[in-house]
Amino acid sequence: MNTDASAVSERLDRIRALLAGLTGPLGNGEMRAWTNLGDAQSMPLEVFRLMGDLGLFERWYPDVPVDVPDTPDELSSRLGEIDQAGALRRLVSIASTTLAYHSRGRYDEAKARQVFGSLLRLLGHGTHWWTNTDLTSWNPVTRHVFDAVVIGVGNGVIVTVLAFDED
Repeated sequence: MNTDASAVSERLDRIRALLAGLTGPLGNGEMRAWTNLGDAQSMPLEVFRLMGDLGLFERWYPDVPVDVPDTPDELSSRLGEIDQAGALRRLVSIASTTLAYHSRGRYDEAKARQVFGSLLRLLGHGTHWWTNTDLTSWNPVTRHVFDAVVIGVGNGVIVTVLAFDED
């Protein structure tokens, strides 16, 4: 393994360890966090595949219309690029409060800032960020009533943090 591949692999392992406590039930929904190798070009397919594997696009009731993306390109069209400060703000918010009732989330705000501050440093300079939300409105990316996704791509790594909830 060359030095660059070794550094990316080590970064990937450190990010996975950092985010290990995020995934699981939260409020009436869940939080999920994934970290994989990739770049901005592969991100839409990677995120679409991960969400599809969890069944997040499937309709619960076939007769009820659900506005979910049908392709990686459609998923990508629902995301807007944001800066690092905006990514940190959104990540802290979705980890510290639930989407539907704004009750306590996975972490308190200080812990969320610590975890995601570390994430931003691990992803490094030049990371690109996308989201479907400004924290008051969103473009739906799952079948759930509320969802918020933040995706970062930097230095050979894709990180996806997704929260979804029901009211």
